[in-house]
Amino acid sequence: MISFRNHKKTNISFDPGLTIIWGENGSGKTSILEAIHSLSFGKSFRTNNKRDLIKKGDEGFYLKGDFKSKNNAKNTVSLSQDIKGNKKITINQKTIKKRKELFGLNNVVVFSPEEEEITKGSPSIRRNYFDKMFSICSSIYLEKLLSYNKIIKQRNTLLKTEKNTKKKEKELDIWDEPLSNCGMGLWLHREKLMKQFIGFFIKVVQRFDKNLLLDINYNLKIRKKEEHINAIKNSRLEDIKKGYTSFGPHRDDVLFRWDKKKIKNHGSQGEHKLFLALLKISEHLFISKKTEKTPIFLIDDMFANLDKERSKKLLRFVETFKNKNKEKSQTIITTTNIINIKENGLFSEYKNIKKYHLVENGTA
Repeated sequence: MISFRNHKKTNISFDPGLTIIWGENGSGKTSILEAIHSLSFGKSFRTNNKRDLIKKGDEGFYLKGDFKSKNNAKNTVSLSQDIKGNKKITINQKTIKKRKELFGLNNVVVFSPEEEEITKGSPSIRRNYFDKMFSICSSIYLEKLLSYNKIIKQRNTLLKTEKNTKKKEKELDIWDEPLSNCGMGLWLHREKLMKQFIGFFIKVVQRFDKNLLLDINYNLKIRKKEEHINAIKNSRLEDIKKGYTSFGPHRDDVLFRWDKKKIKNHGSQGEHKLFLALLKISEHLFISKKTEKTPIFLIDDMFANLDKERSKKLLRFVETFKNKNKEKSQTIITTTNIINIKENGLFSEYKNIKKYHLVENGTA
């Protein structure tokens, strides 16, 4: 990592099993996880503003990571961006044009306080969460999603910019058919993958604690293309008034419930954290199953907003997971308090544990 966040120049290697990075807040622990995520997806999980990632006073940042798979195949990914926004991503020294080329290459799952908006935030955050996961698991889903988003963008541009009402109506008629074809294709694929994921989630919750009543609810509004076209036509006047498409898969919501109540409205801090943790464990297992590649588990600030006993139980639960070769998945944890981990005998099942102590400005 060069000029990335508060890291001037940092080289770090990780144990194939467990690596613990510890230090005070502001020492650059989370930035290391952010760099791994950026090399896996081409973007940060903390910010959309790339300038936030550049060390203050520098002109740009540079990241490079080596990822080795179980058959010893190695991928070297680099990502750089300057203060003007010019960005370059390479895979094995070959420049790629689109971020989607990274999807599925080196999978990671992040459990971080930044991710808490998944249970607390708007419907779009939950949609984006599942869209990202399903795009990693299915190239067909990714293509359907990209095609649909492209049509929505074009239709919305028409709704906003065309001033002649008759011309606008005529052009909207042309968009109804392709929008419906893409929309229904995406909806049905999303429903199929969502059902599979919910099955994983329910098993994980039961395995963790049989007394917990958590569930995920997702329902399709319509199932036939004709119904979709009718709904688009019925909402046309509203769309023209608002200047955007108000009906379709891009408006979906997924409900998370604890004891049959929406966790968004009724959940405590600890309940949100535990629900998210179990969601993330399910995500890890789901991606492993679908891609036959075990993702790297990035766990940031594990003990925040979760009581000690639940933290211990959760970490021990994570310890029990192995891939189909009966190996532990690579796990990288950040914490401000390594004594918590040592005192409670956590991660005793890992043969080797690599530890890094970060001090100010990201130096180990």
